[in-house]
Amino acid sequence: MNTRFSQNLSRLFISISIFVFTVFLTPNFNIDNIYILILSAIFIVVIDYLIATITGIHDYPIGRGIVGFFSAIVIIYATQFFISGYYISIFSSIIAAAIYSMADYILPNAEK
Repeated sequence: MNTRFSQNLSRLFISISIFVFTVFLTPNFNIDNIYILILSAIFIVVIDYLIATITGIHDYPIGRGIVGFFSAIVIIYATQFFISGYYISIFSSIIAAAIYSMADYILPNAEK
C-alpha cells in the first residue's frame, strides 16, 4: 500500500475520532449526524492534504508543529462554511486543532 495513501487513511480515522471526542466534550461544536461527521472529516483530510502537497508544509518539523497547528485551526473552522450541519466556534476549533495536530505529529511522515 502506498505510504502517502495509508498516512491519509490514518488521518481520516484519527480525524473522525477527534471529532467524535471533541463534539461531545467541546461547547459550541455541533454536528447534526454521523454522515456530516464523516463528510466533514473527509473534507478536512482532503483540504489538509492539498495544502500540504502544494506548500510542502508537512515536510519540515516546523510545518508539522506550529504552522500545522494554525493551518488546522483555519481548516477546521472554515469547514462549517462548506458543510451544512457542521457548526463550530473559533475556540472549539482551537481545541480540535490542538488534538488533531498532536495526532498528526505522531503519524509518520510520508516518504518522498
